[in-house]
Amino acid sequence: MRTLIRKSTTSLVASLAAGALVVSVPTAASAATTATRAATSTSTTTTAAAAAPVAIRVSYPYRARAGRVVSFKVTLVNKLKTRTDEIFLAAKFPKNVSKARIYVPQGSHYGERCTRERIRALCVLPGLKKGRTYTFWAKAWVSGSARGKLYGYFGGAVTDTSLNTDPKQLLSEFGGSISWVKTKSTITR
Repeated sequence: MRTLIRKSTTSLVASLAAGALVVSVPTAASAATTATRAATSTSTTTTAAAAAPVAIRVSYPYRARAGRVVSFKVTLVNKLKTRTDEIFLAAKFPKNVSKARIYVPQGSHYGERCTRERIRALCVLPGLKKGRTYTFWAKAWVSGSARGKLYGYFGGAVTDTSLNTDPKQLLSEFGGSISWVKTKSTITR
């Protein structure tokens, strides 16, 4: 059984879930959240469909300096009441990046299998237990001559393959059916 991690972007004004557009009225709590986000200069994007077993949360900076490393905090959350199958995760950066890597916290025992390429990193992770999360960092080395915007794409799927499966094979298998979480940072000099 293979289930894609579906994308639905949540924001303070509107959320898209299960194909229906629901507009929420901004409250004082959401206004306080907006002020907090502006003060911390980072943004968080959460994606999950109503039936998706795993949700992806990505925290990223609003601004990135040319010639520096940019860190993206990625959290995978199990939304089921049981253990999930193995999780395939992909992070890619289309331009302005010279290298991309995924790092797990020191001392963690995730048992991941990752491949590294120039502008993308792919991982196969063991299944998550009920209510558990995986937290790791995707890092992108921004080129010194980069200008404009830095886009990052994060997506994946829950699959019943073994951990020894090559992540490149899974990416070619899922191909265009993966819904990507898109991040956008402004590159400054």
